Amino acid sequence: MKNIVLFLVSATMAIAWFARPQSPVTPAGAPPDGPLSFRITFGERQEREADCSGSVTLGQGKIVKLSPWRFYGSDAVEGANGWKLRIKRGPLENQPDQPRAIASPGPSQNIVPAGIVVTAEAPQSSSVQVQSAAGNFEFRLAALSRGQVLWFQDGDVSVQRVPTPERIADPGPENDYPSLAVARDGSVWTAWQSYQDGGEHVVVRHSTPAGWSEPVTLTDKRGDVFRTTVEQDTEGRVWVVWSERTGESWDLWTRIFDGRQWRARRKLTASGVNIFHKLVKDRAGALHLIWIGHIDGRSHVMWSRLQGDSWSTPIEISGPSAWMPDAAADSKGNLYVVWDSYRTGNYDVFLRRIGASGNMGAIEQITRSPRFQAHASVAVDRQDRVWVAWDESGANWGKDWARDDTWRGTVLYSDRRPRVAVFENGTWKQPVADPMAAVPRRYNRFVQAPRLACDDQGRVWLGLQVRTSTAQNRSDFWAANGRWELFLTSLDGGRWTPAAPVPNSSTRPDGAVQLQRTAQGIRAVWMNDNRFFGGPAIASNRKVHQEIDTAQFTLPAPREAELETFAETPGNAAAIHKNEPADVARIRSYRAGSDSGSYRIVRGDFHRHTEISSDGAGDGSVEDYFRYMIDAAQMDTGIIADHSAGGDNEYTWWRTEKANDLFHIQSGFTPLFGYERSVPYPNGHRNIVFAERGVRTLPISREEQQGKVNTGPVLYPYLKQNRGICMLHSLATDQGSDYRDNDPEVEPLVEIYQGYHANYEYEGAPRAEATGYAVSSHGSVQPLGFYWNALAKGFKLGVESSSDHISTHTSYTMILASEPNRAGIVESMRKRHAYGATDNIILDFRAIDGKNRIWLMGDALESAAPPRMRVKVIGTGVIDRIDVIKDGKFVFENHPRRETGEFTWVDNAPGKGRSWYYVRVMQTDRQMAWSSPIWVDYSRR
Repeated sequence: MKNIVLFLVSATMAIAWFARPQSPVTPAGAPPDGPLSFRITFGERQEREADCSGSVTLGQGKIVKLSPWRFYGSDAVEGANGWKLRIKRGPLENQPDQPRAIASPGPSQNIVPAGIVVTAEAPQSSSVQVQSAAGNFEFRLAALSRGQVLWFQDGDVSVQRVPTPERIADPGPENDYPSLAVARDGSVWTAWQSYQDGGEHVVVRHSTPAGWSEPVTLTDKRGDVFRTTVEQDTEGRVWVVWSERTGESWDLWTRIFDGRQWRARRKLTASGVNIFHKLVKDRAGALHLIWIGHIDGRSHVMWSRLQGDSWSTPIEISGPSAWMPDAAADSKGNLYVVWDSYRTGNYDVFLRRIGASGNMGAIEQITRSPRFQAHASVAVDRQDRVWVAWDESGANWGKDWARDDTWRGTVLYSDRRPRVAVFENGTWKQPVADPMAAVPRRYNRFVQAPRLACDDQGRVWLGLQVRTSTAQNRSDFWAANGRWELFLTSLDGGRWTPAAPVPNSSTRPDGAVQLQRTAQGIRAVWMNDNRFFGGPAIASNRKVHQEIDTAQFTLPAPREAELETFAETPGNAAAIHKNEPADVARIRSYRAGSDSGSYRIVRGDFHRHTEISSDGAGDGSVEDYFRYMIDAAQMDTGIIADHSAGGDNEYTWWRTEKANDLFHIQSGFTPLFGYERSVPYPNGHRNIVFAERGVRTLPISREEQQGKVNTGPVLYPYLKQNRGICMLHSLATDQGSDYRDNDPEVEPLVEIYQGYHANYEYEGAPRAEATGYAVSSHGSVQPLGFYWNALAKGFKLGVESSSDHISTHTSYTMILASEPNRAGIVESMRKRHAYGATDNIILDFRAIDGKNRIWLMGDALESAAPPRMRVKVIGTGVIDRIDVIKDGKFVFENHPRRETGEFTWVDNAPGKGRSWYYVRVMQTDRQMAWSSPIWVDYSRR
């Protein structure tokens, strides 16, 4: 193992444990019992617009607060117990219905259900009277006690008990990734990371009988922090562990509260990438630490156990390509660790038992379907049954999906479904009820990231993240302005209770939520990003800030769970790229030589989105992006190309940049920094790329958007100042350009092919738009944007191929790099040493001049005599033809009719002046590749 092999720092290391000045310690203790809440939802049938203004009164007790849900426009809370609300028609996805056709103009228009959350201090016996313009009704709080939903007005109004959220970290700073522990005395401890002014701190807070303690900052200075975890050990000490970046290393650090003070920070791991960590307490109070560490560029689950003040030497327990571990312990001290892994060529869920004595059980593969199965969670109930939950999507996740080839792969975010399995008496079982039955039908397409907990009454709880709305949803899975919220359900006999929406829980699809068992229920903590709902587009407002909320939720003791034999969801996987591992290994080992050295092919994708883009609700999360790039596509480099990194929002920019450092895996993946700068035709959308972190997005003025100001004079100085480059994309469309600007120093490449749209080579080219054939992804055809027009203007523009929204595994930017580090990759792109491809095709195109000097694709040379053009192609299938194009004309063709092709060609009619030459490859399976040109100046002839 190399120096990135992980080990825990020995307890014998000299560690300066000293007491820092502390705020007065507030005695810990269980938080006081809070009020109860219920949500009244109007417009459930989505039939008509209606005035639902009204008020609520209690027979006993008092109303503490009214909170709006989906209020927008003139809707408002009025006074202590009233509201003004009109159920309106607006652009809102109605998920169970057929999504709109791609070519349909405008977003879907549906009735938007909305409601009010009532928080009250009242006994269960109290009556509740609701008066509204839509009709009056009455019920008792006791009718909500077992989690059921009450229906009124012929099913158009629902009432459901919901958790009562309590804010513990105010918005202002960007608070994220909370963790939770419930101590022996009932006190609740929470930790989170807080971003402000260019860096993050770790913050912790705990409950007391009188409320919450003052927050304590555990870090000395702002930096890069990723995720927190908190737990109490057998001696009553509270440990907080987080991952923090130093240089290229992400190390686990901890601080301990010993009952009097927070001890000094302590490093737990050697240098490497140490992430996705979690502290787990077994029933005896012993602490375990699990996390993801990297060995030789591959991710593994690591485990260590606390022994006194030190941690045992870590043990690798998973095998390679592991993600996001979770763990839980039974009454005998056995630890059960779950994770998901791509080791089988798709994501499956695995489990390993670690005995109380430390003996290791065998790795057990729970799922074996070709479907996507990930985000595992585990809990152990009072009977020592092991419960495991995960979410699923389709087979061939992240494999081939292009605009004209949509059937072979599952895109990154086409659907998500939770599954639950139970290990009892040596057999895997499952609840007879599907947890999807607990989710309202209008939300049944995107239900994900299940979190399990078993309370002390024996009730099994399941937390779910659900995409509850978008403003628009299309049949190609593209969606805009997504909103995700947290729901809670629990198993009661043969059914899951109706999923209760958690107020104030708007989040992103990889937003952190944790559940912890309590004596009579669960305690949850989550990040709420306060997304604004409403306005003309019912849009998520990216300028809002993130807070941390927590809530306790209880239900009566459940009926015994009804179980049956576990059966996997079937999934069929068409054979795609049977030789892909060998193809990737071959292209990574290939070397192209020139006078300037040896070059390897670095594979990337420089046009992919996540939900950070306002139109990225169908693209998945930042985590989905890295899963795809590292595992499914096995890319070497790329950028997250969200629009202005989230509308020029500082925190989404920071989170994106930090993620690129977080997943910079030595001997594995080298992400670059960048974003998409979206200016419509004729200026054009461009993807921006930097080798170094820290360059903020360049805002777009109204004049530039309207084409009154050219992009070049605005953008090029910014790129030169920051050593960046840019690339036009979606060329011959309403997002493209008429090539009014070019500076070869900072704009060396264009996107010749895009999996989400088309080939932009020339009108009528293979996979390109032409008269009678238009692709509607990016608006109308703009013929001036085809690539040949740029070359005809004399611009020295090389080519690359990238995906854009939705598309996967069909667009590759191939970069000839002598140094496959960040600076080397960007400089090779700047030199146009790149080609585009739809598969892992090797395309080696060089020119050899009269002095036997070797020039690579993208180079420009002067030559009195025509150089020898050497072409070598190694395909992933049978090569139908290899064409040489000169100055917009096909001048030579070769038909290998096998998987390799190689020839040397000389232009016998070079003429005078300047000419450009490039090579195009077409396989019989329609996979293609395009080289960047070589420019030859014959003016000295």
